[in-house]
Amino acid sequence: MKLTWTSSAMALSLALTSGIAAAPAAEAQKAVPAGGMEEIIVTARKKEENIQSTPIAITAVGAADLDSRGAATLQALDSIAPNVHFSANQPTSGLSGATSVFIRGIGQRDFTINIDPAVGIYFDGVYLGRTIGALMDLADVERVEVLRGPQNTLFGRNTIGGAVNVITRRPGDKLAGEFKLAGGEEGYLEVAGNINVPFDEKVRATLGVFHRQQDGYVDALQYDGALKLGEDHVWGARGKLAIDFTDSISLDVSADYSLSENTPAPVVPLRVNNLLPVGTVGTGPFNTTFNNSVALSGTTACATAAGRETDRRCYGTVYLPSSPYATNSVFTDVQGRKVIPENSLESMGVSATLAIDTPIGQIKSITAYRQFDAITFNDVDFSPFLLFANNHPEYLQDQFSQELQLVGEAANGKIEYVAGLYHFKEDGLERTLNQVITAFNPVTNPGSLLQDIFRYIDNTSDAAYGQLTVNVTDKLSVTGGLRYTKSEKKFTLKNVLPTGVVDGPRVGQVDVERTTPMLTVGYKANDASYLYATYSEGFRDGGFAARFIGVLPSTLPSYNPEFVKAFEIGSKNVFFDKRLRLNLALFHTDYSDLQVDATVPPGLGISQQSTILNLASAKMQGVEVEFDARPTPWLRLDGALGYLDAQIETLTGGTLRSGAFTITTASKLPMAPERTANLGVTVSPQLGELGKLFARLDLAYTDDKMSGIENNPEILLKARTISNASLRFVPDNARWEFGLRVANLTDEKYFHQIINIQALNSTFGAIARPRTLTASVKYKFGG
Repeated sequence: MKLTWTSSAMALSLALTSGIAAAPAAEAQKAVPAGGMEEIIVTARKKEENIQSTPIAITAVGAADLDSRGAATLQALDSIAPNVHFSANQPTSGLSGATSVFIRGIGQRDFTINIDPAVGIYFDGVYLGRTIGALMDLADVERVEVLRGPQNTLFGRNTIGGAVNVITRRPGDKLAGEFKLAGGEEGYLEVAGNINVPFDEKVRATLGVFHRQQDGYVDALQYDGALKLGEDHVWGARGKLAIDFTDSISLDVSADYSLSENTPAPVVPLRVNNLLPVGTVGTGPFNTTFNNSVALSGTTACATAAGRETDRRCYGTVYLPSSPYATNSVFTDVQGRKVIPENSLESMGVSATLAIDTPIGQIKSITAYRQFDAITFNDVDFSPFLLFANNHPEYLQDQFSQELQLVGEAANGKIEYVAGLYHFKEDGLERTLNQVITAFNPVTNPGSLLQDIFRYIDNTSDAAYGQLTVNVTDKLSVTGGLRYTKSEKKFTLKNVLPTGVVDGPRVGQVDVERTTPMLTVGYKANDASYLYATYSEGFRDGGFAARFIGVLPSTLPSYNPEFVKAFEIGSKNVFFDKRLRLNLALFHTDYSDLQVDATVPPGLGISQQSTILNLASAKMQGVEVEFDARPTPWLRLDGALGYLDAQIETLTGGTLRSGAFTITTASKLPMAPERTANLGVTVSPQLGELGKLFARLDLAYTDDKMSGIENNPEILLKARTISNASLRFVPDNARWEFGLRVANLTDEKYFHQIINIQALNSTFGAIARPRTLTASVKYKFGG
């Protein structure tokens, strides 16, 4: 099932467009009938417009839908939008807030501070420069928009895969609020509330606070019940002040803060390997050294297979737990002492949006500052020994952005335009403490390795963009856009050795200038259907490799920007008196100078380390179908289908060796499942005079997908179907609401990501939480 299947789907859309007549104009002006669908307004193109006439493949989910799905964070998008992978708990970070986002097979899996995301996440129009801190809580959110495909004309930086736009509520003109209390299994507790206060006709404010906690679910066996991984403990607040100085001048000031203090991520071993031959490149030098050294292990038994399987003084399968929800990890401080770890992530942001209506359009200024500060503990050998600890005593970033926009129209609406200037500046430090083999001791073990690595970034990006739409007729429109971007990235790397000697610093700088175009043709076939075709280009900045074990290379290996050229045609339809919304998109993407994250061989002229180079080109093509049906006032069916054909076309030298694995053009790209699908069924009967019952079942299917470009069978994420169910009762003429929800209804055991570390020849993954039942009560007032 290749492109012929997707072509058939688009042909079906065109047949529906021409074969189902639109409602007469008089009928179209009537109110939406009971059970029909409301209009969805989005700001994907910097202006408010109906999603059904927006020429972009976009999924928009409002606050009510997010709540009915139990969506607490952006991770819920993983089961809502087609061809979208969104997960937290990046295994090598040990931090639940480390996100990995892929759209249509384009994204990033590494969380290091010098790796730019390929999918841009925007919070009230403000770009989040790092994946750490991007797992936004969805409290007090109006809607979330997921834009698929490159968005490099109107959006900030590096959005070659797509963009996620989170929009919070603007204060209203009535006193109103909501309070929620929820509790459930594994110590689940959620308390949240928000209030809208109109001080007068010109000044209004909202304030929301939230707290959520739940016990961990992975047993840390070496702590005798005192530690469980995967804990969720976060609280935060968001506020917005809206001031209408005049009918044409307004100012919105927003602030948000959140703090999560959790045990490390729920990462468990899938394989703890046996001894490998001494000197084997990239396939286990750490455990080989430990098991072959009597000074380290204390016994010669570790050099035998039987010893590694049964003797707990050895490193091997003896430390592989029988339960999938358990680990023998021991977490250590800088001196190598066992500690009870607590990972923390503190993030905050402030922004001011000034909007002025002028004769030439609305001029908008968005000024924003954001920062995060994280501390993480992580053990990746999954044993009591200190073979490989990966901690982050410091991980912080701060950013400033300024954007000026002009959105307007001319010639009685026949010409619409968007123009803007954008400035982004960020600084950051990622300090990584790698303790390898055992804790350093200058007397008893002077040959051990401890790395105190400092990675600094100092990045600037400036851009000018413009987009012009010409409404040729009432039905036909043509839109063209350009964005000029100039980026400067500085990266500094140094390693402080246990002896106090500083290896480095190594300093690199890359500058990029690029102009990316976009061209779209839109056609309103009738009152029910809209067709579009788009060509767009995008790029992601280059940079420098950052992961090195041992001595730093004399020159930092650098990589160039990667580029995409994307073609898309789509059809957006509303049929049967607004009871069926059916949207389709067919896309083809050429992906060149692909930044490959792998352990590269000596033949490429750099040290044998995990690094990034431009080593491939690829293509992605596929189809996406989204639907929302309301056949009766009490029944709703909504969902999406995604098909993705992602293939490597060329590799430097024809093949690439990544440690023990060979990558060829037949290798599968990471996080690119061939099929994704989701279905939601909501039944909402009226229970006489008591009230209304809302019962919802959500199913989300994801095909097999590889976690990395090395097609190691051990890092395969197997196909899965995840189900969630909820039940809500809303009494008539009351402000109360009661609910029950079951997450992971069938208690599916699955992993968000799986990683293989060839230095240990071990495999591990972030396992998802088992089935959980929660109950909630809400109270609304005012409004």
